[in-house]
Amino acid sequence: MNILTTLLIGGVVHALIGASVFFAAEEPHKVQIFLATTIKGLLVALLIGFSLNVSRGIWVGAMYGLLYGLAFGLVVFLAKGASFKATPYLISGSIIQGVITGVLIAAFAFR
Repeated sequence: MNILTTLLIGGVVHALIGASVFFAAEEPHKVQIFLATTIKGLLVALLIGFSLNVSRGIWVGAMYGLLYGLAFGLVVFLAKGASFKATPYLISGSIIQGVITGVLIAAFAFR
């Protein structure tokens, strides 16, 4: 596994999606949320990459991404008070980010 590629994929995918916070006018902590999302992406990418050392298929990468995206999404959801009003798309967004990250890592980080 190429660690630099893995980190780059995780950071870029999560940063691109996390940049949407800058369009939320009512959010006072935009930079902090953007940085937290990017760091979360780096951690999810590392977990996926180290898990894929055993099996490197695209579907396996997607499944690991789903698992780790869900886990990190739940952590953030619970930390924000477990309110669907405050974070309506957090869990589903984290799952989608994880799956995209897993597929890209499986496709490009093991060449």
